[in-house]
Amino acid sequence: MSNLLQTGAEFEKKLKERAESTEKMLNDEFSKLGESVSKAVTSNETKIRDAIALFTASTEKSLEKHREGVKEAMMQHRKDVLKLAGNTGMMLLGIVFLLFTASGGTLWYLGGRIQANLEEIRIQEETLQKLNAKTWGVEFVQDGRRKFLVLPYGKSATVIPYQGKDWVQLTE
Repeated sequence: MSNLLQTGAEFEKKLKERAESTEKMLNDEFSKLGESVSKAVTSNETKIRDAIALFTASTEKSLEKHREGVKEAMMQHRKDVLKLAGNTGMMLLGIVFLLFTASGGTLWYLGGRIQANLEEIRIQEETLQKLNAKTWGVEFVQDGRRKFLVLPYGKSATVIPYQGKDWVQLTE
């Protein structure tokens, strides 16, 4: 039995050695793999940076060429654009002047009409005051078939026969 224990102990010892050896081998391989991946990532990062820098430079050159082309085209058409802007500005000024003149003329005309209407109202008020003075404030009102004489406040009337007719005498 001691032989069996000894064989078991040796087997356990060999298993431990083999496990340590396998662990060391795996650690070495993972380390190599990590370094390889790191190199590949660094290489790809550098390639991507270079590609971005190349694209940026190419785009900047294209934009600069485009700017120069646009600037050149604008310089060629500058006189036409200035002429068009000047014509448009003058037309706008003419329209504004025309609107201002038309508005001023309309206001002047309406002001004259208002003044004439106010004068007419004043004349009619004077005429009405004269009529009220001549009629002593008595008003004539007709309602369908009926006719009335309306006396001012504070006045009363008495019917008096005079020269064959009925006369109305006002008293206060």
